[in-house]
Amino acid sequence: MKLEELSSSELRRVVESSVAAAVVVPFGSVEGHGGHLPVGSDALLADVVGEAVAERLGAVLAPTVRVGCSEAHMQEPGTLSVPAETLCDLALHIARSLITDGFRLIVLLSTHGGNQTGLEEAARQLNEQHPEVLVCAPRGDVGPAPGARSGEWLTSVMLVVRPDLVDVESADAHVKDEARAATAERGAHNLERFVSAMVETVRDQARPRGSGGIRSRSLPE
Repeated sequence: MKLEELSSSELRRVVESSVAAAVVVPFGSVEGHGGHLPVGSDALLADVVGEAVAERLGAVLAPTVRVGCSEAHMQEPGTLSVPAETLCDLALHIARSLITDGFRLIVLLSTHGGNQTGLEEAARQLNEQHPEVLVCAPRGDVGPAPGARSGEWLTSVMLVVRPDLVDVESADAHVKDEARAATAERGAHNLERFVSAMVETVRDQARPRGSGGIRSRSLPE
């Protein structure tokens, strides 16, 4: 269920009745991906991955944070970026709001590698400051040979997520062969691997490790 679609009273009931009181916060990015993919590819992917992870964990889905750390791609038109420190600060504030709401398992997931450092730092600080809460920043698994940036892996995934926004023949020369090799079937496989890795990481960190705290609560298998 989506947090932004719940009333305050509905959210209170969901949190109070939940076994793990879990919430997923997706982070994406808006940045240039050449001529064949939209600049919001990572943000659109975060919507889908966030929903899949939340469903498997029985968690509430918070709104996607769409702009991330994309400083390395500022030369590409359409790129929007914030520093890692700013993203970390934003994640801290969002997570603290969720803790105030009663959530005790918070998943900060990203579909853009540039966000990972900031989110892991936010998770570290929150776990130190709130021992009654577990905050995870799991990494997705793109497999052993994902190819070039904006290449076969992401193009295949976008053929699943938003095929109407993919124009393979407009791909830049250095990724055109990979883009042409992309298929929705590969994209579905890529998505499953990516989502499963995140879910397993969260479940592993949330498994009981003694008495008390979120680590004693169960998550859906």
